[in-house]
Formats: sequence, C-alpha cells, structure tokens
Amino acid sequence: MNILFVAAECSPFVKIGGLADVIGSLPQALKHLNNCEVRVIIPKYKIIPNKYKDKMSLIKEFWIELGDKKTIYVGLQTLKLGAIRYYFIDNLYSFGDRDNVYNYNDDSERFAYFQKAVIESLPYLDFKPDIIHVNDWHAAMIPLLLKSKYSQYDNIKTVLTIHNLAYQGIFSINDYHYFNINYDSRFEYEGFLNYLKSGIVCADLVTTVSETYAKEIMTDAFGHGMQLLLRQRASSVVGIINGISHIEYNPASDRLLAENYDYLSVESGKKSNKLMLYRRLNADFNIHLPLISIISRLVEQKGLDLVCSIIEEVLDTYECVFVVLGNGEADFETFFQKLAIKYPKKVRIYIGFDNRLAHLIYAASDLFLMPSKFEPCGLGQLIALRYGTLPLVRETGGLADTVIPYNELDSTGYGFSFSRYNPKDLHKTINYALNVYNDSHKSWDLLVQNAMAADFGWPRFAKLYKKQYHKLLKG
Repeated sequence: MNILFVAAECSPFVKIGGLADVIGSLPQALKHLNNCEVRVIIPKYKIIPNKYKDKMSLIKEFWIELGDKKTIYVGLQTLKLGAIRYYFIDNLYSFGDRDNVYNYNDDSERFAYFQKAVIESLPYLDFKPDIIHVNDWHAAMIPLLLKSKYSQYDNIKTVLTIHNLAYQGIFSINDYHYFNINYDSRFEYEGFLNYLKSGIVCADLVTTVSETYAKEIMTDAFGHGMQLLLRQRASSVVGIINGISHIEYNPASDRLLAENYDYLSVESGKKSNKLMLYRRLNADFNIHLPLISIISRLVEQKGLDLVCSIIEEVLDTYECVFVVLGNGEADFETFFQKLAIKYPKKVRIYIGFDNRLAHLIYAASDLFLMPSKFEPCGLGQLIALRYGTLPLVRETGGLADTVIPYNELDSTGYGFSFSRYNPKDLHKTINYALNVYNDSHKSWDLLVQNAMAADFGWPRFAKLYKKQYHKLLKG
C-alpha cells in the first residue's frame, strides 16, 4: 500500500510541537513493515536548515488557482532522508520568506494554498497514493476537496489524525473562496470556515492519538463544539497512542548524557546525570535528594495552575529538588522565576527550550510532573519512562492510557496518578510518591525497572495504523 502523509511540521526539518515528532517517526516505522511505501509532504519553510535545503532537488514547477488570484507558483521539491522520500511545497510568499511557521494573519490563505498544491502535485509524484493521511487542521480540507473538486482521485482513501482538537483552523467564512469551490455546509460551523470540521465530516477514517482521548472528544467537556459530529462518526473514530523513537530516546546510548545507563545501572547513571545537570544550572544541590521536574510548554492546559497552588508546600515539607524547563504564558514564567529566587537551595528554572538540557533532565529526574487539564497523548511521560523517571500525571487522554499507577499490593505499575482536577489531589499524590521514594528504595527501584521495560516505541503503534489502513482498502 502507498501512503502519503500531509502535515505542517515534520522533524527533523521543522518542529514546533509534538506533531513534528509523529510525522518524523511514524512514516519511518511504517516503512519498515512489509508492503508499506510511505512518503511525506510538508511546506518548504524558511527555517528549514540549509543542510537539508541544499540537498533538495526540483521535481516540477507549476501554477494553481487560489481564489481571486488567477495563478500562484508551486515548486515541488524532494529529498530522501533515511528510508523516506520527502516532498516540499515551495512558495516564497507563503512559506519561504516567513520567520515563523504559524500565527500569521493570512494563515487561512497560506494553508489553503498548501492543501491545493498538495493535491495538484499528485500527477508529478513518482508513486500513486492509495491513502492520503492528513494531520490536523492545516491539511484537513483535503478529504473534502478530493470528494468535491478533484473527483479524479475519488478512489484515494483519506485518514485524518486529530492531534489536538482545540486547534481547528477557524477563519472567516469568506475564505472558502481560496479553494475555488462553491459553498458547502461541510466546511462551515457557526458561520465560520472550519478546516478541521470538514475533515471530520469527509475523511474515511478519523484517528486521534490515544484511546481515551478518542472517547473524551465525543463529550461536551472535551469536544470543542465537534462532539456531536464525532459521536455521529463514532464507528469511524479510532484512538492510537503516539510512540517515541527508541533511537533518539535511549539512556544506554544517548550522547547528550553525562553517563549512559540501563536498568541495571540506573542508580549510578542518575546520580552522574544529576551532578552534570546541577553544574549546568549552577546549583549546589544534593544528588541524593529526589529530583522533581517539569519539561513543558508553560500553559494552563498542562495543569500548571495546580502546580503553582501546591509546590511551595511541597518544598517546605520535603527535602527535594525542583527543576522546570519551558516557556509560555507570562504569569507562569514569572511564578516559577520568583519560586527559584525564594528557594535558591531547592529550585532552578530555565525559561526557553534546550534539547541537550531536556535530555539531561529526563535522565537525572526521579519524578516527572504532568498533571494536565487535558492531554491528547503526551510525549513527556513516555520519554520519562524510557529514562527510568516515574511520571506523576492526571488521568486524562493519553496519560490515562500510558501511565499505570503503582499498586502496593502486587508491586505493579510504573507511575502515580490522580483523577480529579484539583490542587488537593495533586498535592496528595506528590506526597505519596515522595513517601514511597523515601521509605522504600526496594519498591522505588522496582517501579523504575518497570518503567524502563515499558514499550512505547513506534513499531508497536505503526502496526495498529497499518491494520486500519488495510481495513480501509478492503472496504
């Protein structure tokens, strides 16, 4: 089967969020399965490193209609990296001369152009897709376009993956003219053009990034206005957990660590990485104390209002260290910066993102906080498990599907969790986790070994995608 992935991001070319990790890893995993030919197409952004741009070759130059503009240029370029051939839609105005990926006033026009350019590139590709797998709102109009404007491709099946339903691509209803199609109620919601809605209605299969999230988005609490549509399509909605790369995230071979380790040497490995981390942070912390960490966008979705409510009481009660890496909303950045000033012997904050530092924090930490208000899948908790760091999460979305809480009776599990979204329950769960760490090294060591043995690599989940593709093609 031939599968063409369409997305706005793809690691290692351009990464803003977790979408890039998925598009960078899932096609590679699928390619290694039998009878799967996989390609990826994304915009050619200015910020793509030159080491990749310099290796791209031109396939075709052509022009397409875009609304009232008679024609607009499309440069279709290609590059093979690893096992996958990638395609790039090149247009200086839409992508090639922009410093950022998103958040422009003309994003509707830019991604309308991208989607039309993808479809009109199909005759020039060196393979014919059986399935076009579109991701998030930036590509979600493609299933509708294939059904309404490009009927010559009506034999191609379409899959839409919703990585986060909160982002739907909502624009003025007048923007539908960019697609050179007549008004269609399938792309309209409450008087606005809604890219994602069109994909939910028209894609042959809708997937999202965990089983629990697939159920949550059908409820009023998590549906963001799409819950009725999703309930109507329930038989065609599937949740498949995201995986992580066991090559990139492997404590036994990670070159970004101070010392590599496996489950047999995790104790000494964590101490060495704590020592290196504290040097990096200019902190004279005791490496024998439990290290609690957060690596996250500093936004309310991640449950940081809960953390802010209780963290000082935790720091006043326990001998522990607290490290935060991330950036986001100004209120959260300010709170954590003031916290570091108030607790200079226990807290360090790094505002921004540093990949080397992130790897070091995962390796050095004992407890990883992720008490999200909602979480479609989450990657942080999966990476933490890989490095023998126990996640403490709220039971929502992918966090509920991937973190098995510690059971004292049979010593199973590899993390800690709570269900109700309130600071009291988070505080209680942190207290419990720290008491386990302090009172029973044997139990903690067993949980760490369970965590490192958990398999959340992409090959496992790529097989589930392949199974869904087969079902689509068999009809």
